Amino acid sequence: MAEKGDRAGHRDEGEGEDIGSEHTLPGAAICPVCGLVGTERFCGGCGLEVLPEEATPTWPKVGERLDEGERPLELTLAIATTDPAARRFVAVDADGARHDVFVAPRSASDVHAQRAETRAVLGEAALSPTWAFDRGDLRFTVTRLPADASGVAERLASLVADRMGPEPLDAVRAIALPFVRFLAGLHDDGYFFGALDPADVLVDAAGRCSLRDPPPIHPVDRGPLSPGQRLVVPGYSAPEVGGRGGGRVGPAADVFTAGAVLYYALARIAPLADIADPHERLPPPRVYFARVPPELAAVAMRAISPLARRRYADAGELLSALEWAIRETERRRDAPRRRLHLDIGHELHIGVLKGQFASVNQDDLFLAFDGRTGIGLFVVADGVSISEYGTGDLASSCVRTAALQTWRQLCNGDVSGDADTGEVPSSPRLPADDAGRRAILGRMLDDANGRIAGLVHEAMPRFPGPPEGIMASTALAALVDGDRVTFAAIGDSRIYLVRAGHIASLMVDDDFQTQLLRMGRAPSAARSVPSGGALVRCVGEFDKDADDRLVPVPLEPEFRELHVLPGDTIVMTSDGVPDYAGLDEEDAEDRMRKVVEAAPGAPWAAFELMVLANRGGGGDNIGCVVLRFGPPLGSGDDGGA
Repeated sequence: MAEKGDRAGHRDEGEGEDIGSEHTLPGAAICPVCGLVGTERFCGGCGLEVLPEEATPTWPKVGERLDEGERPLELTLAIATTDPAARRFVAVDADGARHDVFVAPRSASDVHAQRAETRAVLGEAALSPTWAFDRGDLRFTVTRLPADASGVAERLASLVADRMGPEPLDAVRAIALPFVRFLAGLHDDGYFFGALDPADVLVDAAGRCSLRDPPPIHPVDRGPLSPGQRLVVPGYSAPEVGGRGGGRVGPAADVFTAGAVLYYALARIAPLADIADPHERLPPPRVYFARVPPELAAVAMRAISPLARRRYADAGELLSALEWAIRETERRRDAPRRRLHLDIGHELHIGVLKGQFASVNQDDLFLAFDGRTGIGLFVVADGVSISEYGTGDLASSCVRTAALQTWRQLCNGDVSGDADTGEVPSSPRLPADDAGRRAILGRMLDDANGRIAGLVHEAMPRFPGPPEGIMASTALAALVDGDRVTFAAIGDSRIYLVRAGHIASLMVDDDFQTQLLRMGRAPSAARSVPSGGALVRCVGEFDKDADDRLVPVPLEPEFRELHVLPGDTIVMTSDGVPDYAGLDEEDAEDRMRKVVEAAPGAPWAAFELMVLANRGGGGDNIGCVVLRFGPPLGSGDDGGA
């Protein structure tokens, strides 16, 4: 402040008074910071870049009528443009037909030349102007919009308005696939946009894309663009387009925009400004919409990685991945029932760092599989470390005991859980319907919940404290029936599907942060809430009756059915693996995928996952089960991966 005042005083006493506005030299400009006048590009006083002021055009306004040209138009909406020296509007004529109106000074020859050059490169993909006219110093270029085409962003908005509308696969085919295919063609021709508004990309009934106002395109062979002024489309632009992460823009920015379109088509939510956060990726789309196919979710999550180097290299690579995901989703939907070969691996480790200050492993596992029927039950439990009454290892052991009891009942032919003869025949049975299999897993978790209450009652028939302080555990369960798997999850342990270079989280964390996301809070706001990782559901939920006895609350786990294919690998793990396997969640999941795919079998994969987490610090207990599904012996099915 003192330096600025001294400089101003010096100007008042001397040279600042000698140069008034009437004495300004031709081409000179006044610095808006220190007030000095100069003719150079940079101010001699403070170093600010100073450009001569230009006359501001009298731009048209929404509601204005344009009577020039082929027919009168009324401007109804102002929309963003990639050029700060221009304006864009949507207009309608007397018949209700929509038109795009681009307005720029006639003297802006570079703007008009750039638009002409872009249209020449894009060819039929860019709509041709219908007519143009001049008004004063401005040129108006009018383009009639096709009646049978709608913008990609407009289609996504319709999907959000009708969340229970088309199936995810149909929505992806209608919205995301044409958009990705269009960008792939541009990248194959050696060009990329970098900054593109999906509202400007129109898709007709045949799935053909066209641009209503093509932004500048750039040759791929010139390398990434240096940081500069660009149009940032909230909810769609990559972090680097807004100058984050170094700000260098290449084809991966187009991949990000296409990935955002795919993500919103799956999640069915309005565009999120947080998508451009270079430090945090968005939650899996299943957080917002339960029916998301896993392969499509995996492709979307990779395409919108905050780091360009983690995305697909270009839109052609993204297109190949998206077409693969569509084919795999169709295969899961249409595949006939059959029994697959199952390779099983598991590991239970205390964690190299965790073991130094906690000598008891609070993770637990249960594995049972009948090879003759193809039926199996697999459970992973992670006891909560901090509790006022009981311990996490006791809570997780209750989950394991309940799983053992459930398996015995299945082997006794008791699929309803009403009886247990104590005998263990060799042929477990399962209900044929999804609801029946879910009920088995639901009863198992409720049984574990009741067992925790029983342990507490043995020590304290009248429980004095709040039920929130009682020991608890997360739980994952997979009920395998040939090539059909029913999953149940409660808590924040993870189930992943690994297939053909992709990894997808199949379930959703039951924590406070996820609950806020589902209530509509922005991801950045949900992440900043204190104790956002606190569990909102787990095994160990109780009320108290009038006699101070614990009353187990019926649990509400998340369920999911999956038709597995040869080549699928299911990874069930406590959070001790993804929390320590990489630099961040995305890196950890990718390292887990590589370990699983490189392993010669499920036992090796489970062992390497344990080693990976310990090399990353081993700060938590590690419990994991790996299920690798292969074709029936002699079938010749390679899994289609």
